[in-house]
Amino acid sequence: MKGTKGREVFQDRKTQDDAIVLMALYEKNVEFEPIVLDITKGEQYSSWFLDINPRGEIPVLQVGNQIIPDSTRILDYLEQYLEPETQPLMYVTNDIKLLNKINKFRDLIEALPAGVITVGSFCHPHLCGNPKMPFILPVREVLKSGDLSSSQNLRKLAEDHPKAKGILLYKADIQERKHEIVTNEEEYLKVLNVVDQILSEVEDELKNQAEDINLTILLERLYELGFEDRFWAKGKRSSIENYFSRVKQRESFKKTIPGLPHHIKMIVTSQPPTYVGAAALASLGIVIGGLYVVKKIIH
Repeated sequence: MKGTKGREVFQDRKTQDDAIVLMALYEKNVEFEPIVLDITKGEQYSSWFLDINPRGEIPVLQVGNQIIPDSTRILDYLEQYLEPETQPLMYVTNDIKLLNKINKFRDLIEALPAGVITVGSFCHPHLCGNPKMPFILPVREVLKSGDLSSSQNLRKLAEDHPKAKGILLYKADIQERKHEIVTNEEEYLKVLNVVDQILSEVEDELKNQAEDINLTILLERLYELGFEDRFWAKGKRSSIENYFSRVKQRESFKKTIPGLPHHIKMIVTSQPPTYVGAAALASLGIVIGGLYVVKKIIH
């Protein structure tokens, strides 16, 4: 793509991490070439991509010969090294106390286990309201079915990809732990209660926040899953409700969130036998870090 200056982003648009990075790039008006890997077909475990990121995780930003994995690291790179003169993504202040609160706010949002929240809603549909695209019934069933077999599929992939065997077996173990939570309603409710606690803090702190990409994409995922009435809509948390209505009008948001044609393609092409695992809906870091934070808050 002309004008991208050797910047490539390996992504899928199905995951929260991908959406966070894409929105950040659009927000800063950074030119890049998107390279799509279909996680429903396990393309992130292709041999050529494992040479780029041995963890088999997206998103990844490549600038020339430099490889930057993980959405948090990519956002830091965009802010500090790539187009640093553009509008900052973070709330800028010299107030150390306020800055610490903002960092805590961001850490809490990043630690929420997106994959657990997503797949758990498929297992316990009575806990959420009306799901939207792309998480309508056919896709929900595909992803739930994929979650059941993902640990086994990851172990098979480990045998087929010796270079990535260690991390793939580790992911298989994590997936088994995650599956125990998403299929147990009592444990899943604990996760939703943590989301509720964190959003209460968000509601109190929004007056000190600029538009936050991590929060924006989290709210979009919760909305797609049908959780808006549970967490903020109809005046339950008016600051969050107003924030979400406002941020959806930003051009960066409109460019990031897939439209109807993309959703239809996802429904048509997603097949249960090839789906590597619904754990791919969140990076390994979010799954592990999120479970750790959830357990700390619960206990």
